Amino acid sequence: MSPVKKDSVRAERRNLRASLVREVLTEAGYRCAVPTCRGILALDLHHIWRIADGGSDDASNLIALCPTCHALYHRGTIPAEAIYSYKSMLVALTRAFDLEAVDRLLFLRGLTLDFLVVSGDGLLHFDRLIAAGLASVELKANNSWQIVTYAVNISEKGKHLIDAWRQGDRLRLSQAVGGPVPGLDHVGGGPAD
Repeated sequence: MSPVKKDSVRAERRNLRASLVREVLTEAGYRCAVPTCRGILALDLHHIWRIADGGSDDASNLIALCPTCHALYHRGTIPAEAIYSYKSMLVALTRAFDLEAVDRLLFLRGLTLDFLVVSGDGLLHFDRLIAAGLASVELKANNSWQIVTYAVNISEKGKHLIDAWRQGDRLRLSQAVGGPVPGLDHVGGGPAD
């Protein structure tokens, strides 16, 4: 890349509206969009479809990546297909759940069955995930209604959703959410910055 091009790319990125940057970062929860990373220290905005290939500076074409994951994408370690999946999941999850619910779902995926036992108050932290069928609840102890405890687990649907997201597999993701995933039918050259 010539020095002139490099400077024009930098200038282009500096010209992104603050509200647009905030929108993309908010969508990602101010974290790297790669679900196995979720780094928070520094974030780049990556163009899913390159500007040179007709991509835009719209929020729908931008994704937050930490510098390490951004470099891994450009080296080919993270495939373009995975970037589409990560963006699709961010869009779907941020429209349905707040950041804490998404973090709780990722947390539940790492636990063994019945590892998390909570009181009724603790159960309320998982209400949206339970209502969406992404988590399940089971009464564990009643103690004459003195101290009631429940086990909270990730459901099979929740497991499929998180696993598809982590693997960057749009077909599995589509099956997990039960609907079309944006860009799944796209054929052609892959996006890049």
